[in-house]
Amino acid sequence: MMNLGKGNLSGGQKLVVAMLFVGPLLVMAGKWSLLPTAEFFTRAFSLTHLSAEMQGRVVYVLSVPFGAVLVVFFRLFLGIRLMGPFRSILLAVAFQFTGIVSGLIFLSAAITIVVLIRPLVKAFRLPYIARVSVILSTVALIMLAALLAGNGLGSESLSRMAYFPIVVLCLLGEGFAKTLTREGAPSALWRIVMTAAVAVLIAFLFERDGFRNIFLRCPELLIAEVGCIIVIAEYLDLRLMTRFNPIVAKRSSRKKNRIRSPKPAE
Repeated sequence: MMNLGKGNLSGGQKLVVAMLFVGPLLVMAGKWSLLPTAEFFTRAFSLTHLSAEMQGRVVYVLSVPFGAVLVVFFRLFLGIRLMGPFRSILLAVAFQFTGIVSGLIFLSAAITIVVLIRPLVKAFRLPYIARVSVILSTVALIMLAALLAGNGLGSESLSRMAYFPIVVLCLLGEGFAKTLTREGAPSALWRIVMTAAVAVLIAFLFERDGFRNIFLRCPELLIAEVGCIIVIAEYLDLRLMTRFNPIVAKRSSRKKNRIRSPKPAE
């Protein structure tokens, strides 16, 4: 018989997790129009009264915990490897600024350029912090070039690339390049594609008015999302699709020996 959970949670902790779901449900019940609490709860626990501009900004905040749930679901329940725990979420926020299709095209171009220049930067034998800073500056130049091209061609899609967070592009480009070196091309491509796919799913859902309005009307769901993350990690860490992850290429023994072997005594 399968054990229920990993056994990491004590009785008190399980009670806390239960309250993460019960609390939001009570707040949502208090908004029911037939109850005398409906007016107060709706006014106190809703974001629909905000201006359209403020709602647009708040949506980015609301998408982060939901994105975290999706990332944990893909990584732990499905077992699909991604480019770290936060990059899909950051990328999804970027896509909400730039648009999904334009964002994907620009992301692909930026990562390609970062991968191409990384060996050239490493050839200068710079410290890690200097290498990353050079790549960060290069990404900024890519964004500036896209902005200038957008203004020159009258392309709004290119101009919106200026809203793409530079740090996101740098993290993804550097992460992809490192994975390419350490694990091989199949693993690197798989992880970046899956990371982008999760980001697209998050951004696509929050572009839908009906889905977005659920969180604007019931922001208390963010508390339940924390509970969902804990439940998945404790009870649903099944990794059902791990076999679909490409086999990680092993580093050559020659390189390992070169790293580990002490220098011969003179």
